[in-house]
Amino acid sequence: MELLQSLYSRLLSLDLISIFWVIIFLGGSIFVHELGHFIAAKRRKLFVPRFSIGFGPKLFAKNIKGTEFCVALLPLGGYVAIPQLMGIKELEGQYEIPENTPPISCADTIAVAAMGVVFNIIFAFILGTILWCTGMEQPQSSMNNIIGYVSAEITLPGGEKIPGPAKEAGLRVGDQIIAIDGCATRDLADITHAIALGKNRDQGGPLSTITVLRDGQQQNFTVRPVLFEQNPHAKESFRVIGIETFQELFVAKIYKNTPAQRAGLEEGDKIISVNGEKLFSYSQFNDALEREENLQLTVERGEKMVNISVRRERLFRTRPRLKMATTYGNCEVLPDFFDKNVMRDPYTDSCTLQLLSLAPGFREPFPEWAIGDRITRIQGQPTRNISESFSAFQGAIGSSPAVTVRSREFFLPVEKIELIPAESRHSIGIELCGSYVLVRKNPIQWIKETAQIIFLTLGSLISPSSDIHLKNLSGPPAILDALHTFAARDLRLLLWFVMVLNVNLAVINLLPLPVLDSGVIVRALLEKIFRRKIAAKMLMHTQLAFMMLILGVVIYISFFDISKILGRRDAERDYFRQRRLAIDEQSLWNGLGEATSQ
Repeated sequence: MELLQSLYSRLLSLDLISIFWVIIFLGGSIFVHELGHFIAAKRRKLFVPRFSIGFGPKLFAKNIKGTEFCVALLPLGGYVAIPQLMGIKELEGQYEIPENTPPISCADTIAVAAMGVVFNIIFAFILGTILWCTGMEQPQSSMNNIIGYVSAEITLPGGEKIPGPAKEAGLRVGDQIIAIDGCATRDLADITHAIALGKNRDQGGPLSTITVLRDGQQQNFTVRPVLFEQNPHAKESFRVIGIETFQELFVAKIYKNTPAQRAGLEEGDKIISVNGEKLFSYSQFNDALEREENLQLTVERGEKMVNISVRRERLFRTRPRLKMATTYGNCEVLPDFFDKNVMRDPYTDSCTLQLLSLAPGFREPFPEWAIGDRITRIQGQPTRNISESFSAFQGAIGSSPAVTVRSREFFLPVEKIELIPAESRHSIGIELCGSYVLVRKNPIQWIKETAQIIFLTLGSLISPSSDIHLKNLSGPPAILDALHTFAARDLRLLLWFVMVLNVNLAVINLLPLPVLDSGVIVRALLEKIFRRKIAAKMLMHTQLAFMMLILGVVIYISFFDISKILGRRDAERDYFRQRRLAIDEQSLWNGLGEATSQ
């Protein structure tokens, strides 16, 4: 039921423009592939009884020069019927090949089968050319191979902290990663793929040899990646080593009445170093902020270098919250103030309680409740602040205290309650941002890099020493989800993904499986070499067996695709939950001030 609800909500979230682009580009990719087969078959004077745009029942059709061109109900792609390619009547379907049609030759078969792949590459080339002209904006951090941060430890999804593999191996901030396991690395994507798709392993687990350029000298480091579960819902884990790449940092915003404003920082300043240490990443800046009370910043302002001293302050980062265990599952509430302009002390100042999270079990007894609703009274008394509310609920453990939500009184069976204190952090009152670069790659480079990643993935998939499995691949649900996401964000991202998709279609059809284009070519070559047709019964059974195998693989991958989508939905829900829990830093400087002393 949860799965159906998730897919239904996902469907409702689709806008018409995104649906249009999904149909155009996904359908277009399949259509282009089939168009290649069609043009080659026609030029070879083969019998082509139908060319269909879409699948399913025909909406309308017209016969032109012996071929029925039709538009079907489902617009995602299409197909071309070429019964001569199948070679046996059992697989030729309902079409009767005219008697005067010449037999198909080996050259005909190869040309027709190969042209689908060729057209996918041509389509990818056209899309790559468009991206070459328009360019794609990418974060600077994704376009270099310089280490900007090395994590001292990695926190696993269960909360366990382990030492960072890169830190243990001796990698440092400023190192330039030029190769991993002998494969050259140019940017973050190369590094991420080389680590995640690595095939080296010994008795101690996964292994990577990383070559870096440090002080002009090449050095090799042996790193032991850890498996990090990036999507707990799908149980999907990848190798990571705990690094970030270099990112220049600029002051995007300065809040009023803050140490940064008093010290003389200005918006647009580029931070070069902190306490004499060259700055390579946002995480490195945060570490310095937590470690040092006084920061000596060197900033680039126009053509000048300016030294600025600033003293940090400690602020609330989140509001405190109450976590209650009830008969219907857990729910969380947090203090909510009617005056949003000035933050108040959540422990003592008057407030209502806002519903932060609700377990699914609340839907049946309290269908009116929704995230964001306010609890205005407890046992008939107005909610004064988080401390008094905690005491009121604590005194009612084991009973069903009355709570007022939306002006109605409900009885909530409380079994346990916990006060989770507000979190705090150090701040100087600024927002930082990174820089973006306009990436222009020629289409051949796009296609080459994409093909390299595909072959690297296939190699890892069949290697017993890698950590890549079938469930890590993407099937139709993940492709549709990605198409919709990119269509809603940026048309250039959509063009890039469709280009990648077409290269994938081309490479997959190069695999020598009987039901794919390369399988048809291999069959034609074998028949040419041995000068005899493959037995019809054997061909039919082989085709059906591999068709069922591929269908089973697609269903298997799609099952995990749906789990990944559900996992991303949970991650999005947790992200917005954290947004509701977070305190706006500007309101802190205007009202609440310091959380604790230095």
